[in-house]
Amino acid sequence: MKDHFNRFAVRYLTALLLGLLALLLHAWADNPLLGIFMPRCSSPWELSKLAYWPMLAALLLTSHLTDGLRATVGKALPSLTLTAPLLFLMYWLISGLEPAWGVYLLLWIAAAAIGTALSDRGKAGSVWLVLAVALGAIYVIFSFLPPTFGPFLDPHSAAAMATIPC
Repeated sequence: MKDHFNRFAVRYLTALLLGLLALLLHAWADNPLLGIFMPRCSSPWELSKLAYWPMLAALLLTSHLTDGLRATVGKALPSLTLTAPLLFLMYWLISGLEPAWGVYLLLWIAAAAIGTALSDRGKAGSVWLVLAVALGAIYVIFSFLPPTFGPFLDPHSAAAMATIPC
């Protein structure tokens, strides 16, 4: 597909639909394998999974529209690697304000749009590949062994609240 906008539209809609599917299947997040790919709670870290896994899957599913899997993913690695951590930081910054859920959704939609739009602009490099694989590995590790502090906790759970003095 030579038209950049059509390719962007297909990838963006695919990423959004996969992210919405992950949100709908949130009830099954107790399954450890499914919990890798979808948010288990509303912590900034868990919600940032909505930027990484759906964008990666959208790139894999639509790689036939361009030069093939290797070239497509290679060019998209910088945007894939940077979108999820930036979304995580934005969620962490606004989580103290306790915004409505619509704000989180708007940030995710905007981050997915920007990350997908920039996915054709990058250059393949081994550094980006290592960073993307490391980020995926961290998502897997933290799904099984989640940290118990700050942005890794669900802000609505008792563990995220201040300790009660005895």
